[in-house]
Amino acid sequence: MHVCHFCDTSFEGEFFRLMITGQATKGIQVSLVELAPGAPPTWLANAPGVSYRSLNCTSKVHYPLAVRKLARFLNKESVDILHTHLFFAGIIGVLTKWLQRGTTVVLMRHHTSVVRMLGWGIHIAADKWMAENADHVITVSEAARKYMREVDGIRRADIEVVYIGFDFENLARDPEKREQLRGEFGFEADDIVLGYVATYVQGKGHLQLLDAFHKIAADIPNARILLVGSPAGMLGEIRSAASEFPPGSVVLEGWRDDVAACLSSMDIFIQPSLSEAFSRVIIEAMGAGLPVIATRVGGAEEVIEDGVNGILIPPDDPEAIYRAALRLWGDSELRDAIARRGMISVRERFTADQMVDRLIGLYKSWVNE
Repeated sequence: MHVCHFCDTSFEGEFFRLMITGQATKGIQVSLVELAPGAPPTWLANAPGVSYRSLNCTSKVHYPLAVRKLARFLNKESVDILHTHLFFAGIIGVLTKWLQRGTTVVLMRHHTSVVRMLGWGIHIAADKWMAENADHVITVSEAARKYMREVDGIRRADIEVVYIGFDFENLARDPEKREQLRGEFGFEADDIVLGYVATYVQGKGHLQLLDAFHKIAADIPNARILLVGSPAGMLGEIRSAASEFPPGSVVLEGWRDDVAACLSSMDIFIQPSLSEAFSRVIIEAMGAGLPVIATRVGGAEEVIEDGVNGILIPPDDPEAIYRAALRLWGDSELRDAIARRGMISVRERFTADQMVDRLIGLYKSWVNE
């Protein structure tokens, strides 16, 4: 079987590495096609047999040509499954159905409300159109599937859920790196570090977290905030909000390759997001042994049992963030128990092998149809 993964931009990142190397290891012929100009992901050197190419589209005016180029590639390479990721790759992938009918087009929906929050009416309509016209649709949580049906009004009953898998060994806490990074970030040994990892974009809840930190810092003088993520449109507003605190109280980091080490440097992980499909970052934090506070968005309720292996709070509620942080800070037994139970639960349910086996099973059933 030949599977082509098609994405708007880079294939860097643990999700793509684990999914694609896992499929290749289990006998699937895998090709990677990137819409934008780019370079092979760094992990590709350790994935023999996986090919990479870019369609070199630098502008949306090139997208009609991209449809033709992709269709020719699928035909020439006898691709059985085209598995698309992200918005524009989804549109172009579905359009290739009219030029290359021998390939099954699978749309993977990684989001819920972000297109409605950030896009225009045409984006919302296109998001629905591609989901209704793909041969098959995958999403990453039961919550995302429910959103597609009830909010987006997508008229199909065959949306499949495939949970994202993780390499938990790479997330193991490292005391040496914890000490090293806390020194790099300027934290003292007895500081309580509240951390969050997310791109600095609207909807991720950074401002709500910083709003809550005014009250947290008043009650916990040695509390600190560590934010890690790729720079994006909200960074200016977040910097402005962070400047209201004394120097060193809020550390804003950009994108880092050592996210696991950054997690090791934290004491409590807070995910204040307003919109998610799967909330993968909370699984990474739980897998790293951190007690987690998360908003009830996306797949959070499929991962966390409130008060057992994490704390769930309403979205867009700084007061709830404050109360949950104070609760965990003031009860070390609860904090440790939640961290322990959280780590055990995600390491049982969200492995990379489980994700890969589920995808391959779906591919085979679709090809056999």
